[in-house]
Amino acid sequence: MTEKELRENLVYLIDKYVPEGEREPFYELISREDVPVKGILADFNRVKITTVDEHDGELISDIYFHFC
Repeated sequence: MTEKELRENLVYLIDKYVPEGEREPFYELISREDVPVKGILADFNRVKITTVDEHDGELISDIYFHFC
């Protein structure tokens, strides 16, 4: 997974699972030069509104594997 794919995947997850009013801080973190992946995923788990489906859970595992 490239850094570009990481950013695209994080935006996808945020758009799908985080309430609209809480997304902006995530977008700011994703746009940083050094993406704080662990912090983003920790906050994501705290604010997500539904259970992550199996496919997206595999995506999150892949992100952890490559960037944490």
